[in-house]
Amino acid sequence: MTSHRKKAYIFLIITAALWGAASPIIKFTLGGIDPLPFLAYRFLIAGFLSISIFSFKLIKGKKFRHFRANFWQVFLYGLLAVPLALGILFFGLDKTTVLDMTLIGVIGPMVVTLGASLFFHDKITSREKVGITIVLAGAILNSLFPLLSKNGSRLTGNILLLLYLLSDAGSVLLSKKIVRKKVKSVNLTNFAFILGVLVFLPLATIDLGINGFINTIVSLPLKYHLGVWYMAVISGNIAYYLYVRAQRSIEVSEATLFNYLQLVFTVPLAIFWLKEDLSFHFLVGAGLIIIGLIIAERKT
Repeated sequence: MTSHRKKAYIFLIITAALWGAASPIIKFTLGGIDPLPFLAYRFLIAGFLSISIFSFKLIKGKKFRHFRANFWQVFLYGLLAVPLALGILFFGLDKTTVLDMTLIGVIGPMVVTLGASLFFHDKITSREKVGITIVLAGAILNSLFPLLSKNGSRLTGNILLLLYLLSDAGSVLLSKKIVRKKVKSVNLTNFAFILGVLVFLPLATIDLGINGFINTIVSLPLKYHLGVWYMAVISGNIAYYLYVRAQRSIEVSEATLFNYLQLVFTVPLAIFWLKEDLSFHFLVGAGLIIIGLIIAERKT
């Protein structure tokens, strides 16, 4: 194993831990602040750090040649990864459970694997296709179960999470293409967060008014401030940089396998911290997904 590959594995394991804790932290923090001001506050922090990094590099004479040459692809990545994907995620998670998010989130690596096959010619075996089909069936079954219980809010949340996964998968595939063109992963990530500020801050101030937004932040209890800062800095700037940086050294389909490690952190936090219940439909969906994953990801 090369040193670059080993470093990529370490980065991806750390990212899985940080993102595994993210969904429960988002859900907890949404108990004290609505999604739109949450997003605006989060990216105000992350965007400030990103602008500082860009400014420091400009002072040191960095030219950003590759960044400027591929600007529109960088812009599309930023749009998919932050305003679209994370915006949809926050509003979706506000209406459903972390456990539902956990099962639905398993579709993400499958979508990325299919996209990698289409755009980067990564090979998908017939066994993987069968496994992916079973995983999709389990996740979709869990997503649509609120129809039977007539829980419209939870159904809306689950549908939003499915849309989030499509946008997120698109950003992952596009980032792989961009970093191959020698665009620095740190620049790619920081630009996405600056774009998040430019989108969410105006929307929040229009919705709440400038004074209303400021009062929302000032009056927020400390425990919710900590949740926002975790999402802004740790699950934001740090985790995104590590994830994009790791993809420079290994295949997209291999990198996405590490996303399954997030379950190790997400599920215990949802059950023991947020007190969410393991429902029958969750167990059925999880059973199908586990079978599909074993079929799709089993190696010789």
